Amino acid sequence: MKNKEKRMKEFGEFLAKLRKAKNVSVRDVAKEIQLSDPYLYQVESGKKALTDPESFNKLAKYFEIDVKELLEKAGYIIGEEDEEQKVDKVLQHIKTDPEFKYGTRLSGKLDLNTKKFIIEMYEKATGKKLLE
Repeated sequence: MKNKEKRMKEFGEFLAKLRKAKNVSVRDVAKEIQLSDPYLYQVESGKKALTDPESFNKLAKYFEIDVKELLEKAGYIIGEEDEEQKVDKVLQHIKTDPEFKYGTRLSGKLDLNTKKFIIEMYEKATGKKLLE
């Protein structure tokens, strides 16, 4: 599989995971961000790439994540992650983990120490080490 195809597939899987964690359909997401549902389905399937910057912004807002994370997952930006970015990615994993639904309904802005505390509690509860 070529690098571009691999990125498109991984990005599609990431979007599907976000959507399923929110328990909404492709049609619901497409309607909310003003894309056609067949197109969004093809993006999730890894058959098409999402290229419109405004769509990335709308998706980020809809799923309550940083647009930079979406752009990285789609392969449009590559950069070394700083500590807060790593913590944010791990926290996003926790929030979307279908096997862990205890206390992950977070809202508002969290500081770095609070995020680390949540991750630490998740790690203790599940026995999984996510942050090194």
